[in-house]
Amino acid sequence: MFGAWDRWLAYKRSRDHLELLKHYAAQGKEPPPEVMAELRNGADPNAPPPGYGGGWGYGGYWGGPWMGRRMWRGYYRWGPYWQWRSVIVTGAIAAGFWWASEYADWPGVEAPFRIVAIILTVVAGANLLLAILFSSGARDK
Repeated sequence: MFGAWDRWLAYKRSRDHLELLKHYAAQGKEPPPEVMAELRNGADPNAPPPGYGGGWGYGGYWGGPWMGRRMWRGYYRWGPYWQWRSVIVTGAIAAGFWWASEYADWPGVEAPFRIVAIILTVVAGANLLLAILFSSGARDK
């Protein structure tokens, strides 16, 4: 629900930006540089930094991952942290289902729990592979 709301607000923001540019074009004027800079900077606050192609650590874009809220969000959304978090969460849930498939006292739940545990183990393994690739910088090449 929040994702849909965010997309709706992004749509309205881009529509308002387009209307502002149409207004200037109808008058035959060039938009002021301040307006254009604001339109470029505020286009999508969730987008990765412009020209992204390399490391997020110190010396990366904007000097490092601690440079403001946008950079902080971008680091966790597009950085290796997100993949490692996915490994831990799916691995923990898979371990819980493996444990429940062995020790649950409910009759008839062993097989369904084991199927869910197998699927989550495969997902956790895929997330582990992606986390290793993202941490090694393979996606930057």
